[in-house]
Amino acid sequence: MNRMNRSRRGLIAATVLASSAGPTLANAGIDLGRGWWAGDGAHACLHCRVEAAGLPDSSARSRAGHFDEATGRDLLNYPPHRFADYVHMRLEIDIPDMNTPVARAKQTLTLRPIGRPLARLALDAPLLKVESVAMTSPAGENPTRVASFGHEGDKLVIRFDPPLPVGQEADLTIDYTISDPPEGLIWTPESPDWPGRPAQLHTQGQPESNRYWFPCHDFPNERMTTELIVTVPEGYEVSSNGRLVSRAPAAGAPGRETFHWLQDKDHVSYLVSLVVGKFDVVDLGTPSLPMPVYVPRGKADLVRGTYGRTGAMVEHFASLIDEPYPWDRYAQLVVHNFAAGGMENTSATTMYDTALLDPVALLDGDLDGLISHELAHQWFGDLLTCKSWEHIWLNEGFATYFTSLWFERRDGFDAYQAGIRGNFQSVIARDRAEAPYQPAMASKEYRHPWDAFGRAANPYPKGASVLHMLRMRLGDEAFFRGIAQYVDRHKHGVVETADLRKALEAASGLSLQRFFDQWCARPGVPHLDVSLTWDGSAGELIVGLEQTQNIDFYNPAFALDLPIWVRLPGEPDWRTLTASTETKSASAHFKLPAEPEVIAVDPELHVLARLDIDQPLPRWLAQLRHGPTLAARAQAIDALRSLEGGLNDEAAAAIEAIAKDARAHISLRTAAVEALRARPDRLISLVLDAPEDARLRRTLVEQVARMPHEAGGEKSALVAAFLLRSAQADRSYGVRSAAILALADTAHPEALRVALDACGTDSQHDQIRQAALSALAKLDKPEGLAAAIRLAGPGVNSRTRAVAVSTVRALAKHDEHAATGLLTRILLTDREARVVRAAGDALAAMGGDAAAVALREYAAGAKSAIQRDQASRWLEAIGAAASAAR
Repeated sequence: MNRMNRSRRGLIAATVLASSAGPTLANAGIDLGRGWWAGDGAHACLHCRVEAAGLPDSSARSRAGHFDEATGRDLLNYPPHRFADYVHMRLEIDIPDMNTPVARAKQTLTLRPIGRPLARLALDAPLLKVESVAMTSPAGENPTRVASFGHEGDKLVIRFDPPLPVGQEADLTIDYTISDPPEGLIWTPESPDWPGRPAQLHTQGQPESNRYWFPCHDFPNERMTTELIVTVPEGYEVSSNGRLVSRAPAAGAPGRETFHWLQDKDHVSYLVSLVVGKFDVVDLGTPSLPMPVYVPRGKADLVRGTYGRTGAMVEHFASLIDEPYPWDRYAQLVVHNFAAGGMENTSATTMYDTALLDPVALLDGDLDGLISHELAHQWFGDLLTCKSWEHIWLNEGFATYFTSLWFERRDGFDAYQAGIRGNFQSVIARDRAEAPYQPAMASKEYRHPWDAFGRAANPYPKGASVLHMLRMRLGDEAFFRGIAQYVDRHKHGVVETADLRKALEAASGLSLQRFFDQWCARPGVPHLDVSLTWDGSAGELIVGLEQTQNIDFYNPAFALDLPIWVRLPGEPDWRTLTASTETKSASAHFKLPAEPEVIAVDPELHVLARLDIDQPLPRWLAQLRHGPTLAARAQAIDALRSLEGGLNDEAAAAIEAIAKDARAHISLRTAAVEALRARPDRLISLVLDAPEDARLRRTLVEQVARMPHEAGGEKSALVAAFLLRSAQADRSYGVRSAAILALADTAHPEALRVALDACGTDSQHDQIRQAALSALAKLDKPEGLAAAIRLAGPGVNSRTRAVAVSTVRALAKHDEHAATGLLTRILLTDREARVVRAAGDALAAMGGDAAAVALREYAAGAKSAIQRDQASRWLEAIGAAASAAR
């Protein structure tokens, strides 16, 4: 694999362990925190011991933030006990009417007790109406009968007399009714608000929601095979996991069909999928691996433009880890009212409702990031599943990282490094350096499992960053061999962070426990002040390092090896030096035959750190022009625009040249345009010669709106005309959206008219309407509230409705009665979860008696764990605001 080997040619290595004494360093103001990583945090993503073989006992650190002082209770979350091994689930579902969200179900669970005879079994089954429970044991065995069953809270508790013996397999049959569950199974009946849209349902099990449509051990430390036999009215498609065994007219039920799906390789409960709807189905696969894409009727012609590279992704990922695609097919299903971006159900990924791009939308980019992420989960998350939510980064970090590996394969190493740099920036931007305590990425701390997906040490970008650092540390050969061993050892199983560490240690011979402790089991990232001083009399480059993040008993200084690349006069190759430290302050001295012309700090991104680098302007300019990697050149752009005095003519010209260089990666060109905001004259030159790439034009619009410029005058008129033209006439949806917001930001006299007109404009992802609503919130006019109230109603894209709700909240002062009434109706009656959340957030932020009454009513009627948790947080927020106001 031709990756880092290319950029490493000709390197001469030197490593010095930095001494503990070092100079105080100047802060060059470099900020890597402008992360463009934009993973949908809702991508979705409990209960018994510190893993002795895994991460170190971090309980003292964790209890500082998750300890109930009043009771003394430890609030950390551990995996639940497995009293039985669930071997197989056969689930028969009968849906008489797709417009009535009720189904009859019969579940047969094949199980074996573990450890001791099973007298009591508790299954997660909230709100399911259970009519009967029966158990059958193999012929000739002592009969086991169900003595009793019933709900205890959200659990279906079944008692057996006599108990089922250890290791004896038995079938437990449960007959029950599913009635419009609040989560897990999302039902969208036909509606006059959506003329012509057929009824549909889909499931969303992650993290612990499938319990609302079938009884289960709803936690990822248990795997089983599954089959679904689903009867629906004729004309509907049914998709589930695995392969379709049969599709036939329903016996004795004219006008109905039965689909039989079998997933004969085990997986965890949250990955069980069911989708019922009317679709066009386009198969992009081969006879050996079907790859159907289910899309709304009439949209089949858009499938290849959006999903056409899926097969190449499958081949690439399989080759990287030496593990063939593990399931019978790979389906991707575009569904209504999906609350996330995508969900990696085993062999059948669910996608959000506009994840199908028209030719104009493709000007702004493609969906390969999302598609590759969900595909990578078929190995990392499905074939191997995190044993508990503490280790969710083993699912999400791998999937995020493999997206970068796909872009490396598709577009080259610069594309890979751009993705890694984006992940680094996202983590650094969310890091609370001043906080004495925050949860680590791999932590048992959360109120609800969703919290593990969205903590500051986010498992998506930080997990991917950790994997990249491991690749840099081990080298490609050992890294990918170790990943392959990790997959071989644990496929069809559940994993913890220590399992990955052990596989990589075996492949590399390195001791990695300190690395994993530091980057996974503790919070934060290092903030490094780096000074680079040339001592001509001694012929030495002196590197000073100072860690400026919070350092205390719980958060000691990071141990790290910081690569420094230097190029000397007359030498075509780079020399690499390494400054190592594990203390607050350190320095390293490197003997060199001449002063370096170019010095690049960590150009391959070995260390996830905020770097403030002190070096003179000529060196930064040299790094910008001759830096060895995309990351090095981007670092120079950030530094130059942050230096005291701003961009001089030489620096501005060099940055402008990058912005105009069509051969440069789009992320580097975008960074260049952002930097030129400080030089309006240079941005104006780009306006006069607008770039062909729509992504760059969008960045240009955003930066022109934010640059300082004189009121009135020729330049101001030019900018105003450019923004108005972009908002009304640019072919790109993304550019138009950015320009609509820019008109509001710059108080353009046409801003209100354009935004109101845009509320009636269709676009991919409905992004133009969403931009218009955000612009109306900024313009703060009564007309904006009327438009937002209209677009917050049913029959509008759910994401647009959520933006409209936020706009209603921002403009509520223009008609508080109407705003509060709308938000209350949505909160208490709407079926779209995203919009309900937005309404609750808005009411909690608005405060007041009416909002409090509505939130308390929602809390009283909350049916699910997520709803109860949301209500609790809203009421806490409104209570805190009321207390602060007193």
